[in-house]
Amino acid sequence: MKEHCMNVIEIPKEVNRFVLYFNTQKYDVNAYALATALIGLADAVKEVNAAVNPGYRVEVVVETLVDGSFQAVVRTVYEKAKNLFSNEAVKAIVYGIISTHIYETLIQTNTPPRIEVSKEMVIIESGDNKIIVDRSVYEAKKGLEKSERFNAAIGKVFHGALADPEVLGIGLKTDFSKPPPLIYVPRDRFVIFDHRRIEEDGVREIVEFANLEISRAILSRGNRKWEFFWRGIKISAPVMDSRFYDRFFAHEITIAPGDGLYVALRIVQRQDPDTGIFKNERYEVIEVHEHLPKMQQQLIKQNDEPGGMESKAGSW
Repeated sequence: MKEHCMNVIEIPKEVNRFVLYFNTQKYDVNAYALATALIGLADAVKEVNAAVNPGYRVEVVVETLVDGSFQAVVRTVYEKAKNLFSNEAVKAIVYGIISTHIYETLIQTNTPPRIEVSKEMVIIESGDNKIIVDRSVYEAKKGLEKSERFNAAIGKVFHGALADPEVLGIGLKTDFSKPPPLIYVPRDRFVIFDHRRIEEDGVREIVEFANLEISRAILSRGNRKWEFFWRGIKISAPVMDSRFYDRFFAHEITIAPGDGLYVALRIVQRQDPDTGIFKNERYEVIEVHEHLPKMQQQLIKQNDEPGGMESKAGSW
């Protein structure tokens, strides 16, 4: 009988050097995507370090960039505060906490995970995926997973990667010479991390994948707002995807009234201080995945108001 094959990731307890892996067919990554993702990773490292290594400052250094996909090798450098008299050594468990958090969040969105806890280890299993992690690392991760600052930093990693449409996924590993990680976050799952970004003033950002029916198009680059029908309501949003405009001006796409776009839609929400309810404040199309001609749009349209298409002279 053939043995069932699983993706097994054993997360090492202590690591000072690790790799942010971009799954892409190119040998480069958009500068904004790389910079934002690295800033998010550095912020996450600092949040973890503050929790597990009080009295130590950490710096995240990019040692090298490796192509074929694209990999950023980063190293954590610790410095003891001058007024710290403790002889306790630094705990190099930052990588373990961050990678466990990312991979556990990813696999538990498929089916509820089975978690086995022993004296030394924790095994997290869901579907065909299994994560094995030191118990002390897992317990430290549990203490951080509700931190808004930590979640915002992790969200920034994936939020930044959305800026490059060629990035198909992100993962972490400990050695750039090793094969791609067995479990990595595919692009269509970035949203499960990005929606966690909540600012201190009660504003948060959600990124959803949405079918938008075009009411008014602005076929020039910039921040002018298009008008769309989405879930039965009319919204206004700029389209910030330069690659989409490149395709339009190259005549690869022809836009007509009633057409639709399948997009990554950023929704900025503000929390009502009295009710605690978040209300949509503004929208932004950050990436266009597919152009949907009117006939195709009518087949997939759900929950939109019937009719009511609007066209304004000079917009097309």
